[in-house]
Amino acid sequence: MVLKESKIIEKQRKPLSNLRIAITAVDLEQSEHRGIAHLSKSLINSLTRQGAEVFLLTGFKGQRLHPIMKLFMSKISVNEVESADILDQLSDPINIIDKKISSSLEEDMNLFLKLTKNIIKFKKKTDKILSVIKPIVNFYLKRFTFSGQFIDLIDLKSSPYWGKERIDYLKDVKGFISIPEIFILTTLRSRRLIPRSPIIDLRKSKIDILITTCPLSIDVKTTNKISTSILQMIMDFIPLSFSKHPDHPYFFYNRLQDSMKSRCCFISQISRDQICKLLNKSEKVYQKSVIYPMPSLNLEILKAAASMKTIRGIDSKFILFNSSVVPRKNLHFLINAFRSSKLVAKGFKLCVAGKIHNDNYGLKIKQLSSEDSSLMLLDYVEEIEKAWLFLNANAFVSPSCVEGFGIPVLDAYLLGLTVLVSNIPSHREIADVLTVNDHLSLLDLTNMNSWISSLNDLEDEHIICNAGREDRISTFRIALSSYKNSFDKKLSELINM
Repeated sequence: MVLKESKIIEKQRKPLSNLRIAITAVDLEQSEHRGIAHLSKSLINSLTRQGAEVFLLTGFKGQRLHPIMKLFMSKISVNEVESADILDQLSDPINIIDKKISSSLEEDMNLFLKLTKNIIKFKKKTDKILSVIKPIVNFYLKRFTFSGQFIDLIDLKSSPYWGKERIDYLKDVKGFISIPEIFILTTLRSRRLIPRSPIIDLRKSKIDILITTCPLSIDVKTTNKISTSILQMIMDFIPLSFSKHPDHPYFFYNRLQDSMKSRCCFISQISRDQICKLLNKSEKVYQKSVIYPMPSLNLEILKAAASMKTIRGIDSKFILFNSSVVPRKNLHFLINAFRSSKLVAKGFKLCVAGKIHNDNYGLKIKQLSSEDSSLMLLDYVEEIEKAWLFLNANAFVSPSCVEGFGIPVLDAYLLGLTVLVSNIPSHREIADVLTVNDHLSLLDLTNMNSWISSLNDLEDEHIICNAGREDRISTFRIALSSYKNSFDKKLSELINM
C-alpha cells in the first residue's frame, strides 16, 4: 500500500501529470523515418517521462472488419483487431502487392504484361482521383468536423508486433485516434481546394492538447483543461528557399500561415527568424518558442551496436554522411572533395547512409559512385546500423546548403566525433548554443580547398577500437543527460504557456 501511494505521489509531481496528449503520426506513417519522425519519437518519450498519457492521431484505420461484423463481436475483440491492423500499417506501410506487381512488370515486358501495366496505370489514376473526391465529399457530410475512432493499445508486450525496431516508440503510447483521410484533408486545405481547415473534435477521446510535428492546416477542439488546444511544431522554411524541394512553395506557405494562427514553436532560431521574415510576422511574439530537437540516437541502441563487429561488410576506416540523398544535402560536393583528398590513398571509404531516390539526383550520385570501391552507398539503414556507423566513423561530414536544424550533426557532435559541416546558419547555431566540445568545424561551401585540407587533416587511425566506442558512448551519456533535461523543461513550458 505504501509503495502504491508513493508511485501516485511521484506521478503527481511530474509537470504533465493528468494530461492526455495526442501527437500527429503523419511522419511515422511514412516508409522512411527521417528527421520529423525522430522528433515525434523523442516527443512521445519526453511526454511520457513527464507524466502525460500519449495517443497517436493517425490516418490509418482498421481494415479487416466490416461495420456489420462489429455488431456481432465484443468491443474488446473489435479493439484488438483494429489495433492490430494499425500496428501492422505502422510497422510496414509499404504496399506489398504493389511491390510484387512492379517487380513482375520489370522482369518481363511481353505484350500481356504491357496490357496489364496499362490497366494498372489506369486503375491507379482512377484511384488517385477517387482518393481526392472521397475525402472532399466526406468533409461536407461531416460538416467539417471529425472525432474519429478511439482505439486502446492494450498489452503491446504480448502482441506479435512487440520488439519491432520501427515501432519501438509505441511502448510509450496508450492508444490511437483513427481519423481516415485526415491528413489528405489538411493537404487539400493547404492547396485551398476546400473552404476551411478540417476540425478535429478530441473531446470524446478526452484529449487535452494536440501536438503536430509539422505545420498543418487544421483546427482542434479539446477538453480546455489547459489554455491552448494545439501546439504546432515548425521544422523549417526550405520549400520556400530551395527550388529543388519537392513541396510546392505556395502550398507550404499556406500550411505555415494556417499553423501560425494557433500556438506554434520552432526547432531553431534561424527557422523562427526566417519564417517570421517571409510571412511578415513579428519575431518578438515567438521569442520563447524555440525548442531544439533531441538527438536521434539513444544509449540503449548505442550499447547494442557497440557489440557488433561490422555491418554491410565494412572493414576499413571511413567517414560518414548520414542523410536522405537529395540535392540540398550536397553529397556530390562531398564526393568531389573526398576524391580530391588524400583519404582514398590512406584506405578510407566514404559511407553514405541514407535513402537514394529514383530521381535525376539519385541517378547522378549512383553514376559518380559507380566503379569506385572507396564510395559505399548503403541506402536506408536500420537504427542499429546507423548507431554502429556513428560509433565507428573516423569523422562525420555534412556539406548541406540549407537546414532547419541538423539532427545528424547533433548526433555526431554529442558523441564527440570530429564533425566537418557547412558554415550555414543552422550549423552555426548548433555550435554556438550547444557548446559540447571543440570537435565541430564550420567550412565555407565556396572554398573547396578548405574541405580537402580538413579531410586530409583527419587522424589516420584504423577502425575504432572497443575503448574508442566506449569513450563515445560515455561522452554521449554525459551530454545527453543535460540536453534531455533542457528539452523536457522547454516542452513542458510550451504546453503550459
